[in-house]
Order: sequence, then structure tokens, then C-alpha cells
Amino acid sequence: MNVSVVAATAGAARLRTVFCTCGGLYGALVLRRLRACAQLEICGIVRSSRVLDPRFGFLQGAMAQIRRSGLAYALYLWCTTTLADALCALSGLGRPTRPGDAATRRLTTRDVNDRQGRAFLAECAPDLLITSFFNQLLRSETLAVPTLGCLNIHPSLLPDAKGVDPVFQALLHGGPPLGVTVHFMNAEFDAGKILAQRPIAPRRGASVFETTALLYREGAELLASAVGRVAAGDSGAAQSGSGTYQSWPTAAETAALRRQGGALLRVMDLVRLARARLPR
Repeated sequence: MNVSVVAATAGAARLRTVFCTCGGLYGALVLRRLRACAQLEICGIVRSSRVLDPRFGFLQGAMAQIRRSGLAYALYLWCTTTLADALCALSGLGRPTRPGDAATRRLTTRDVNDRQGRAFLAECAPDLLITSFFNQLLRSETLAVPTLGCLNIHPSLLPDAKGVDPVFQALLHGGPPLGVTVHFMNAEFDAGKILAQRPIAPRRGASVFETTALLYREGAELLASAVGRVAAGDSGAAQSGSGTYQSWPTAAETAALRRQGGALLRVMDLVRLARARLPR
């Protein structure tokens, strides 16, 4: 962190923060940066166990995902979460980095808005809630819990490419330009005021997995650098227009990406993760 920022915040109370994610490498990259931020105290972590719909168990949700997006994409999602969790543990990326991290309150839930989720947030009493790679829409009563609001890291340059996997669509169609946005959350997907944005140059031959990891890493840096502004009352700027929304990829789109020479995930992505060689 910049020395001037540290000096400006010395002695100030750290912001109590709840972090919500589906886990895997994307979640681990963001959590590691947030834990290193001198202005934040991670007081709670919410892990989503949802697969498509809060009514579905894992098997039912997995079958619904396969019907919607095809087997290859469903396996990719498993690799980005469950397998990536194991590799993060192996490489040390997912381990606590400071004393007290292991004791942070944790909740695994299909719906953070339900009674258990609301009780968990009330116990955490957060100043800030941050989501990243999180597949649940927060209801108004949940959004109202943190005193300073809720922030999300989204891997596109909003308002373009709202939705569940903008990186896939950008690599498949050659646009819109890659980038990451930190925005305040409201009761609609990816529609809140923008706090910060950063374009990212595409990397030739990079997989969806590698590119998405890079964007979340950059988004975490962007968020950490903007925490002071949030504490000072910056509420962001309204999005310029309604933008575009993209739903889950289809099996046909996944096949089209492969025909173009693209990839959801490459073996070397997993090898690098196991060796703690992170995207740069």
C-alpha cells in the first residue's frame, strides 16, 4: 500500500468487513489482498454453496447446469471452485496470513438473505460487505446491514457485459474490451454506482480461467486502493446507460470457443496454481 495512504489512515479504526464468495482461486486472490489491506478487518466470510438455484442440492444443480451450459462448462465451474480450493490449499494461497484469520466467523449457505444469513451478518456487524465471484443477489434488507454499503468486484467494464461470465463472452466474441469494475451494489445485478474501473489488455492464448483470475486480482488491488474513499463517503458515479447483460454460456458457445483455439481452462493453469505461480 502507498506510504501516504498508510500515514493518512494510521490510528483510524479498521473497517469491519464481511467477504462473500464462491471460493476457488478467484475468491482466494481477492481475500488475500483484502486481508493485507491495513484499512480492513475481515470479520466474516460467506461461502456460497448454491448451484444455479437456492432450492437445488449439488447434484440437482449440477444436472441443471449441464443441461443449460453443457458438460465441459459444468466441469470448468467445478475446477474453478472445488478443485481450485484443493490446489490453493496445496500451494498455501488459501491459508490464513495473519494471526486471528483462522478464527474469522464463517458461513456456508445457499442464500445469504435467509434468516440464518441475516443473523450471521448481524453478529458480524460489518461496516462494509464485499462480494467477489459470488452467485447470489443481495436483497434490500441484506444490502442495508453494512453501514458503509456493499461493494462488488465484477470482471468487465460496466455497464457493458453484466452477467455471470463476461470473460467467456469477451474471449469468444472478441469484445467488449476486457476490464474490471468495483461498484456499489443495489437490488439489481451489476447495476450499482461505479467506484473504480480498470481496463486490462488481453493476453494471447490465455484461457478463460487465467484471464478471469487476472481480472479478479486487479479488481482486488483496485478495491483496496479505493477503501479510503469509501470511508470518506464516496458513493461512486452512476453507470452510463443500461449496458448489456449476458447469461450462462451454452454448450454450442463453449464448442465455438474451442474451435477458435480458445480454452476454458488449460492443464498448465492448474499446474501453475499448484506451484503458487499466480497470474501477473
